[in-house]
Amino acid sequence: MRIQHLTEKDIKILITLISLNTALLVASNAAGAKMISVFGNLAASATVFSYAFSFVFTDIISEIYGKQKASFAVKIGFLGLLISVIFFTISIAAPPASFWKNQKAYETTLQLGPRMLAGGWTSYMVSQHLDVWIFHKLKHLTNGKHLWLRNNGSTLISQFIDTCIFITISFYGVFPIIPAIAGQYLIKVIIALLDTPIVYCAVYYIKRYIQTK
Repeated sequence: MRIQHLTEKDIKILITLISLNTALLVASNAAGAKMISVFGNLAASATVFSYAFSFVFTDIISEIYGKQKASFAVKIGFLGLLISVIFFTISIAAPPASFWKNQKAYETTLQLGPRMLAGGWTSYMVSQHLDVWIFHKLKHLTNGKHLWLRNNGSTLISQFIDTCIFITISFYGVFPIIPAIAGQYLIKVIIALLDTPIVYCAVYYIKRYIQTK
């Protein structure tokens, strides 16, 4: 189902989906500096949780509103990333009050180095556009059937590319990147498989809502 003329209900749903997607991406910026332990000696950036769920919303937008709207959501998401970094930088640079003693911790949490920014932005633009492209390629090949296939297929492939780009650019030479890539991708695979029922339910109920008078 691809909607050509957006009604008021369509616009409300689309704005909501894009806003939720952008919120998850901004949260990813804030969480990116921390590395977490996964299984065994594997590791991952804490950004993995919110970032992985952002693919749910681009897939829902792709399914209901089509490739053009999904690509637009990706661009808006990038704008959200850019704006959040600008205001994180301003808030860090602002002189702290004399009684406030948490400046160092604040900088450690929110200050993203040039490599992490380059890694995050490059991986985002490549993987998100790839996700949308694969989603619609699979939709065309299956004649619109098997939502689970295009949801998981597009996400698993694009998330692998995303993980390799982000970890390599951000952390190569800082610590072993193979365990980080493996740990981060493992979490993304689990989230991708778990989010399939969410995508099905969201698509079903959104279509019902749009079609009701």
